[in-house]
Amino acid sequence: MTQPLVPLVRVVALLVSCLALWATPSAAQDSSAEVRTWAGQSWRLAQPSLEIFYTIPAPPKGAADVSGAPPAGGAGAGGKSSLSMSGPLQALESFFDSGPGPRQGHRQAEAITIRRGAVETRLPLASITSLTFTRQPVSDSSLPPYLVRRHFRYAATAVLTDGSRVEGDYINLGTLTLRGQTAEGRLDISWEDIESVRFQR
Repeated sequence: MTQPLVPLVRVVALLVSCLALWATPSAAQDSSAEVRTWAGQSWRLAQPSLEIFYTIPAPPKGAADVSGAPPAGGAGAGGKSSLSMSGPLQALESFFDSGPGPRQGHRQAEAITIRRGAVETRLPLASITSLTFTRQPVSDSSLPPYLVRRHFRYAATAVLTDGSRVEGDYINLGTLTLRGQTAEGRLDISWEDIESVRFQR
C-alpha cells in the first residue's frame, strides 16, 4: 500500500517547487522603496531598481573609409568628391559622413561600494534595508561657477537586513539612478538627488 504513494509524494514535491519558483518574481514585484530627496520631495516607488547608465561607443568606420577608397558614383555622379573645398578629400568625407552616433544603455546594479578611509565595503543590494546620504560642499572645487553649487562630497550609512550598519565617509555611484513606478508612471531619480531611501521587500 505504501509503494503507490511514493510517486504521488514526488509529484507533490515537484509541484511545490514549481510554485515556489513562480512565487519569487511576484514577491520581487511587491517590493517598494520610500524615497526622500534633498529638495524635500517624497515618493513611494513600486518595483524599485537601481540602474547604471552607460554609453556604447559607435562602431569604427568601415575598411573603405580607412583605406581612402572613393565613394560610389565618383565626382561625375554628384558625390561628395564633387565639393569644391580645401583639404584632403578623405578628411572632408570623414567630417560630413560621421556615421552612427554612440548609443545609450543601462543595466541593473547588484551591489554598491562604500568607502571609509582606505577600506572599501561592497554591499549586495539585496542585503540593504535603508541607505542615507550626507553631503558637504567642496570648498576647493575646480568646476565652473555655475556648477560649484552642485559640487558635493557624499558619505553614506547603510542599514542591512541583519540590523548591522555600515558607515562610509565617501561614496560615488557614478551614473546610478533609482527607478520605480508611481501612480503617474515610471520615475527615475539620480542618486545624487536622494537624501534617503528605505527598501521594503
